[in-house]
Amino acid sequence: MDRQQKALDYFQNLYLIAIADGNLQENERTFLVQVAKQMGLSLRETANIMMNNASLDFIVPETAEEQIAQLEDVIMMMTIDSKIQDKEYDLCLKFAQRIGVPKHEFEKLVMEVINRN
Repeated sequence: MDRQQKALDYFQNLYLIAIADGNLQENERTFLVQVAKQMGLSLRETANIMMNNASLDFIVPETAEEQIAQLEDVIMMMTIDSKIQDKEYDLCLKFAQRIGVPKHEFEKLVMEVINRN
C-alpha cells in the first residue's frame, strides 16, 4: 500500500472516532486538521472521507507497529474532549479487538494515553 493511501486510511480511522457521538467538537476538528496537514492530505481528500462517512469502516493498518500507533491515536481522539462517550469507546474497542488487542490491554492503554495528556 502506498504512503498516500495509508495516510487516507489513518485519517479515516480518526474521523470515525471523532464523529462516533454524532457531534464533531472543535478540538476534534482541530486535531483532524493538524493530522491531515502533517500527512500532506488535501482538503478534497479529507472532505471526500467526511462526506462518505455513512459507508466507512475501520481500515486495519498493515504492520503491528502501525496498528498500535493508530490505536493510541484513536484513543487520543476519543479522550480529546475530556469526555469518553459510549459510542466512541465502543468503536475504539472494536478497533483494538480487530488488531488483536484484548479489552484489558485496551483499557490499560486508554489510561496511559489519558495520563500522557
